[in-house]
Amino acid sequence: MPIMGTVTSFTLDRELAPAGEIAGMYADLSAKFWNLPHIPADMVELCRLDLAVMHKAPAEQAERHPAAKTLSQAKIDAVLGERWRGNDLFSPAEKSLLDFTEYYFMDPQSIPDEVAAAVVGQFGESGLVCLVEALGFIDSRIRLALVYSTLSA
Repeated sequence: MPIMGTVTSFTLDRELAPAGEIAGMYADLSAKFWNLPHIPADMVELCRLDLAVMHKAPAEQAERHPAAKTLSQAKIDAVLGERWRGNDLFSPAEKSLLDFTEYYFMDPQSIPDEVAAAVVGQFGESGLVCLVEALGFIDSRIRLALVYSTLSA
């Protein structure tokens, strides 16, 4: 089946479907990160948008996850414009997630202890574990979507 047009993390499952059961399992597991007990979906979406910016993925930046129902356009614009640091719109909890996300993107092994501790201070140890897992899946979906988009170009 030929790949048509730009692929994003939102349309990726359609492209992976020919892989069969494993693609469905990947999609099902990825969906779970939008209903975390420790981190609200709006905050996960901020992290996804931040990853999309760092990947320089404009189609991904244009998407909005439907689980992020109360995320303000002002916060979206600030993340997309890389103006979230020092921005009073963002809570310390949101800033801790975004800061962690940016270190995670560069090199997960280089995340400073104080950056991880800020997440733990806001969301607990379980929240940190949830964040790491969510970022791994979100990042992998964005990367795969970029690969598929490149193949279709």
